[in-house]
Amino acid sequence: MGKRLEAEPPFRARLTVDAGGRVLTGAGAFFADNQALVDHARRAGGAGTLRYYWRGADRHLYRVTVESHDTERGPLTGLEAQRCEAPWGLTQREHEVLTCVAVGMTNPETAARVGCGARTVATHVENVLAKLGAPTRAAAAALATAEEALLAPFAEPGGPAGEEPHETRRPEAGGTGRVGAGFGRAVVPRGEARRRPIRLGAIYPLDGPRRFDALAMRRGAAIAVEELNARGGVAGRRVDHLAIEVSGDTDAELLAAVDYLRSHDVDAITLGNVSPRHHLDAIMRAAEYRAPLMHSMVTPSIAEHVHDNPGVLGQTFQVCATETAYMSGFIRTLELLATSGQWRPGNRRVMVVVRADGFDAGQAHDLDALASASGWELAAVVPVPDTGVPWASVVAALQAGDPAAVLVCTYVEDELRLFLRELRGTGSRSLVYTVWTPTIPRFEERMEGLAEGLLWATVIGTYGDPVSARFMDRYRRAYGDEPGSGSAAIHYDMIHLLAGAWASVGRPWDFGAMVRSLRETVHRGAAGPYYFGGRGQRALAYPDDTFDASLAHAHLVHQVQDGRSRVISPVELARHRFRPVFAQPGGHAG
Repeated sequence: MGKRLEAEPPFRARLTVDAGGRVLTGAGAFFADNQALVDHARRAGGAGTLRYYWRGADRHLYRVTVESHDTERGPLTGLEAQRCEAPWGLTQREHEVLTCVAVGMTNPETAARVGCGARTVATHVENVLAKLGAPTRAAAAALATAEEALLAPFAEPGGPAGEEPHETRRPEAGGTGRVGAGFGRAVVPRGEARRRPIRLGAIYPLDGPRRFDALAMRRGAAIAVEELNARGGVAGRRVDHLAIEVSGDTDAELLAAVDYLRSHDVDAITLGNVSPRHHLDAIMRAAEYRAPLMHSMVTPSIAEHVHDNPGVLGQTFQVCATETAYMSGFIRTLELLATSGQWRPGNRRVMVVVRADGFDAGQAHDLDALASASGWELAAVVPVPDTGVPWASVVAALQAGDPAAVLVCTYVEDELRLFLRELRGTGSRSLVYTVWTPTIPRFEERMEGLAEGLLWATVIGTYGDPVSARFMDRYRRAYGDEPGSGSAAIHYDMIHLLAGAWASVGRPWDFGAMVRSLRETVHRGAAGPYYFGGRGQRALAYPDDTFDASLAHAHLVHQVQDGRSRVISPVELARHRFRPVFAQPGGHAG
């Protein structure tokens, strides 16, 4: 064994392998009984630092640390075995099962390896997941690998001195790496642990009426993933973007996509804008999995469900305000234009066209009170379906009401085009104000002049500041197309929000820690600041929720002027003034 040093306490044994291959130790008896450790130290030159657990010949568990570094005289390796307790309170058999899971063994393979039945292994796996707080086998495998918690050897040691461990491979992404049938008794991990990639699941409704918006979402997210991986990933982990395309108006297909992502052990889910008839079901299904979910849908019921059911939906984050903010923004904008003299309305009547899904009598009452407080009369609220709207009858009702302004809430571009065509055909001079849809790339071009003079608002979007400008330039270079002012930047920001939490937590599969990090962090992205302090874990809007613009998205109001959308409110961000489209009878301009 080489030169004998001063004896060490029995609970800790150390040895050193010098450049000449000599083994120096004061715990000769221990290493004589655990010769495989000596052999491993001899083979570990240049391997850096490695840790694992070792079941010694005395049946005690030891934490083994091997450190190698180069010196002027050659490589020097030190090995320390410290008596310890099992990690996470695992039993010996559970520790063995966890190691099998971590290297990619199935339950039958594990049963053959540890010497028990497959049903017993399944029970052990359930116990292991519970003790680790891991939702899936893949998460447990990743945690065991990251914490260097693999166990060796499994069976009674005592093979021939210097016995080579049988070959084993590191687990692939999700613990899918396979191990040869001869998984030996003295298996010891070699080299640095391979870090499991982070899996990001995403659902995009690319073939429905929201196709242009969804394409921008996917592209924005792809740019973020590419940026992260170009920098070496998140804490050394590559980010894999698992994107699923669905029909946003098909409930079964949407739920199947969520199930698919769950089966692939994703670490987070982002959800594109889908029909309000189905998105709550998808969110509830995703909540069962407990991974963080981020979305930019604005139906108030989502945030209310999260607020009312934090134990069930506490992992759901809405990156913007709800569409009720559009109502207050509408009245606030009309009052600003009228009091500043930019617009002279002929009367004080307004009408609102809202989606039937997601709008209720209580919201209508609140809007009526809001309008009355500012001296406006809410003449009518007209609910319409998400698609297939009978616009001829809606426009006829608007003509009968003769409002000075009308708010049209639709998130489907084709429906907005049909409305504008119908309304323009009547010669109506009502000021038209809509929401969100014009953020879609090249919206103004596809409207072919119908949108000229249109006012529109968004509770989240790009400001034209350096942060968003850099992203938009990157998008144009990557795709030779315009990014729009909404979804591309938002989904780009979603990925960086998650990446910040992944980096902070260090363990992407620790969903509880991820949720806490997302709740507590303020992030400045391409579409402004994000802070999930609003009711129902949604982002804040300025000035509706707070007057602190550093924590909230500005409620941006635009007008289409000469075929381009220009910000006209709030005044702090406005670069253009409202432009009257025509002089209305009675002395008001629309």
